[in-house]
Amino acid sequence: MYFEERYLPQIDDSFQIDRQWRRNCLIDAANIGDDCTIIFSDQKEIGMEFIKSMITTMWQNTGGVLFNAGHFLSIAPLLIAFLLAFVVIAVRIRKRTGDLPALRRILSMLFPRKVFFHGSAKIDYWVFLINQGFLFWMTATVIFSPALVSELFLGLANWVGFEGGNVETGLAGRILYSVTLVLLWDFGASWAHYLKHRVPILWELHKVHHSAEVMTPVTAMRRHPIEAVFGSMVSALVTGTGVAVWVFAFGQSPMPFTIFGTLAGIWVWRMAGYNLRHTHVWISYGDFWNRIFISPAQHQVHHSNSPEHFDTNFGHIFSFWDALFGTLYLPKSDERVEFGIDEGDMDQFRSLSGVYITPLVKIWRYLRKKEDRSQIATE
Repeated sequence: MYFEERYLPQIDDSFQIDRQWRRNCLIDAANIGDDCTIIFSDQKEIGMEFIKSMITTMWQNTGGVLFNAGHFLSIAPLLIAFLLAFVVIAVRIRKRTGDLPALRRILSMLFPRKVFFHGSAKIDYWVFLINQGFLFWMTATVIFSPALVSELFLGLANWVGFEGGNVETGLAGRILYSVTLVLLWDFGASWAHYLKHRVPILWELHKVHHSAEVMTPVTAMRRHPIEAVFGSMVSALVTGTGVAVWVFAFGQSPMPFTIFGTLAGIWVWRMAGYNLRHTHVWISYGDFWNRIFISPAQHQVHHSNSPEHFDTNFGHIFSFWDALFGTLYLPKSDERVEFGIDEGDMDQFRSLSGVYITPLVKIWRYLRKKEDRSQIATE
C-alpha cells in the first residue's frame, strides 16, 4: 500500500464515526439435524454497548469538543481568541479616552448579551447540537476520504503502467509534506467555499451559514448538513489528489507534523485568534498581511449584507487564493458591516425548521423551473 490513512491526520472538522460501531457479535452455530441454527450471543450486552457508543460519540461531538485540544472550539483556542480581543478592546478604549477602561466595560463589549443571546445565535447553538449530536453520520469522509482518493489514483497509475519515483526525503521532506498538506487542505476549503457562492444549488445550502445576523465562534458550525458533506468531499478530493501526486513522485508519504491529531500548521493558525473571524470584534492585519492571511475583519466583510462585499474573501487561512480567484477584498479601517443575506430571504431562516427545510424546498423549485425551461426550449 502506497499510502496509509494514519499518515493523514484529522485536518478538518468533519463528524467522526466511532470505529467501535463495526459489527462485533459472537455467533454460535449448533447443528440440529439437517438444520443449522445460528444463535446470537449476548444480544442485550451488544445492544447496550451500541447505545453506550452512541451516547459517547454524541458527547464527544458536542460538549466534548471543549476538551478536544485538536478542535477549534476547544478551550485553548477560544480562550486565546477572547484574550486577544480583550487586549484589542482595552487598547482602543484607552486610545479614544486616554483612560484605562474598567474590566466590566471591556467584558460587556466582549460578550454583549444582544449578540450571544440573539435569536440568530440561539439557532446557531441548536444547529450545532443537532448536526454534531444527531447527524454526525452524515459525512462523506466515512467512505470518501483523502486516503481513499489517493489510493484510487495510485491504483489507476499502477494499472496504466506508470512507475513512480523512489526518493528518500528525510526531515526536509517531512517538513515540505506537512506544509503541502496544509496548502492542499486550505485550497480545497477555499475552492469549496467559492463554489458554494457560485453554484445556485450550493448557494441555497450555504445561505444557512450566511443567514446569521450576529456571529459567535459557534456560527462556524452553522451549516446545512448536506453542505458539510459537499465541503468534506471537495477537501478529500483535493487533498487526496495532492497526496497521490506526492507519493507517485517520491514513492512514500512521510508522517506529517501534527499537534493533538491536527496538522501543526492548521492547529497554530487556530490558536492565533481564528475564532475571532465569527465575532463582532473587528481586527484587520493591514493591507500587506491581509494579502497573505485572511484576517477576522476580512471574513466579517465576507458575511456583510452590503452588495460591495458580496462574493469576496473565500479563503480559510490564506488570502492569496482570493487573489487567484479575483475575489480579494482589502477592508478599510474599521468598516461597519451588518451580517446576513437579502432581507427578503432572512425570515425563512429565522426558525430551526427553516434552516433545514428552506434550502431543500428552494433547490427543488430551482430544479423544477430549470426543467420547465428546458422543455419549453425543446418545443
